[in-house]
Parts: sequence; structure tokens; C-alpha cells
Amino acid sequence: MISRRDFLKLIAASFGSALISACDAARTTPTPTLAPTRVVPTATPQPTATATPTVTLTPTPTRPPTLTPTSTPTPTATARAIDFVTVRGDQFFLRGQRFPIRGFNYYPRAHPWKTFNLDAWQPEVTERELRLGASLGANAVRVFIDFHASLTGTQTPPSVPADTRAAIPHPQYLANVREFLDIAGRLNLKVTMTLLDSLAFEMYQPANFPLIETYLRALVPSFARDPRIMCWDLQNEPDRAIRTVGESIVIPFFQRIAPLVRALDPYPLQTIGWIDRARAQYFPALNDHLDFFCWHYYDAVDRLDGLIKFYKTQTRKPVLLQEFGLPTGGPDKKYTENDQVIHYNAVMKLLEENAMCGSVFWCLNDYPVGVAGNPPIQTDHPENHFGVLRLDYSEKPVTQVLRYFWKK
Repeated sequence: MISRRDFLKLIAASFGSALISACDAARTTPTPTLAPTRVVPTATPQPTATATPTVTLTPTPTRPPTLTPTSTPTPTATARAIDFVTVRGDQFFLRGQRFPIRGFNYYPRAHPWKTFNLDAWQPEVTERELRLGASLGANAVRVFIDFHASLTGTQTPPSVPADTRAAIPHPQYLANVREFLDIAGRLNLKVTMTLLDSLAFEMYQPANFPLIETYLRALVPSFARDPRIMCWDLQNEPDRAIRTVGESIVIPFFQRIAPLVRALDPYPLQTIGWIDRARAQYFPALNDHLDFFCWHYYDAVDRLDGLIKFYKTQTRKPVLLQEFGLPTGGPDKKYTENDQVIHYNAVMKLLEENAMCGSVFWCLNDYPVGVAGNPPIQTDHPENHFGVLRLDYSEKPVTQVLRYFWKK
């Protein structure tokens, strides 16, 4: 199996009998020792589809209000433990009821990989786009805080900050993140905040941990005890760092990061968004630190059922499919919007049959040529076409599959 980026290089892979997808490879490991599931203190605990519906493509109405950034974390003073998403067994709960995750990965259409940058943040556009996602039945959204961009407020090449004074997030960048939380909160979308995105590989070295600690101590308390945050995703796909820097550096890095973030904000959940390549290899080392596990899957659907069953033997905690998808375009036009329908239907059917805790698809929007990726890919590419919404915000047929499964 391959990562989404690797898939985009190997798009000519075989299609199978009904559908295919593409992204990240794997390795089996022994079943880990299981730790008790963490539950937020004082919080009150509490069908199979095969046919694809007929589709009428109609853009969803939008309402772009004028928004004003909030100067302080809005709900901090009145946050109640019951308003946070919690874990019981292998499922999520909210206010005593099971809370299956129905989420989407989000970058703004015009500025992907630059969501909160000072020269890219457009709250009225973000509200319009999140509203379109919520209209599908979504209850969760995943976003990314770029480590280096958050320091300067603009996209910069990854490098090690000169000293701890240079490791403080830009205040306006944080204000933009806070405004995003305000928007998501109004739309009843729980937010996964992905930290340390696009982190320079040198930053994993123990000598640079004081810079990371300074950064997190400045960032996380700004949003502490905010029930709109479902979880802190400590990083997106650190498998790449493991391949470059080594497991002996990267895993201890997260074993230090996780308790620090927990101490700074004890209420939201914690996870890490792994590519499937590791196949639960790092579950034992991080089991005491993470509340649930995630994997990203872009491979053929005929392998998915076995992989789901494997993961369920590796932990009693929730295992969330945090990324999956299929592009509907690119220079070779290998896959179509109908292929995307077939793929999503098969994936979501398997998740339902295996009583999984939910999923987060990649991604909401298609992107114009020249802006997707970090650094941006300057030619037409499958990365531009994973969205369930076209460039004009009209819905692709796959949105009806999402509504079908999410509104059961």
C-alpha cells in the first residue's frame, strides 16, 4: 500500500473489478498490551447499504456573514466536561450518546495548505465552505496548523527556529484559528486540530525539543478547555519522519509531546494520524498516551475489510479511518465521478458492517491547478480532484452517498 502522495505518482495502478483507491503500505505486529480507555472526568457516559442513490446535482445555498475575530477563547470560562467528546470502548460519545464521526478534511478551495495564513485567511469563504460540508450531514472537521507558517504568519521553507523566542506562534495566526473555531462551533462541527504540520525533519531531534515545548506552551493554552475541539491530532502522517529520521527518534518525540499537550489541555482527546504502512506497529509504544488510533487508507477496497478486522484485534480503543478518498480527475483522467461513488459506497458499507467509530473523508473541495500541495504542484494533478465539491461548489454525485450513510 502507498501514501496518498505516492498514489498520485502511481495513479496507473490496477482498478480491480468494481473500484479502486490509493494510498499507504503496511506491516503486522504482535497484539499490544491494552491500557484502560481514558474518559473525561464528570462527563455523563451514555445496516448495510449497497445501492447508490439517484443523484440530482444542485449547489447548496450558502450564507456568508461578516465575521469578527474573537480575542479570547470563547467557551473557556463556561466549558462543561459533558460538552467534550469522550471515548467508551471502541466508540465515541457526546453528552451520553454514541457519537459516530462523520467528518471531512478541510482546506479552503483557493488556499489549500495555507488555511490560517495571514495573507490567505478568508473567514466568510471558510464559513461558506464549512456550511456546505455540514449540509451533507457532517459533525466533524479536521484542519491543520502548519508549524512553520504559524510562526511567521505566512508560508516559509521548513527550518529550525533560531531560538525559543522565534518559536512563538504569530498572534494573528492564532486569532485566525480561533475564528475558525467560532465558525465550526456555530455549525455544530467538532474540530480535530492537527499540530506540527509540515514540521522540518530536524525538529524531531532531542536537542530541538525546547523549541517544540516553547511552541506548544504558547499555542495549546490559547484554546484550552474548549469543547469545540474534539481532539488534538499530534501530527499528520509522521510515518514520513520515521522513514527519514528513524523510529528511535520519532517515537520518543511523541512520547514527550503527548503528556505535555495533555497537561496543557486535559479535556480534548489525543491521537496521531498514521499512514496505514505501519499497521499498528506503534500502537504499543503510544497506547498510554493516545485516546484513539487513526489510519489513512487509499488502497483497493477489496483489502479494507481484512485491515479493519486486523485493527480491531490490536486495540480496544476506537480506530478511526481519518483519511480516504478517490480523485475524479488529473492528466490521465483514470477515475471518474462514478468511480468515486462506487468507492465511497464500498468503504462506508464496510465501516458500517464492522461497527466502526466513523470516518473522515479526503477532502471537501477540489482545488485549482497550481495551489494544492506543499510546495504547490504547478501542473494538473490528481491532488486537485479529491473533493466531493467541484470548483464551482456544485456537488459531485458522491455527496448523495455521504447523505445516505450519514443520515441513517
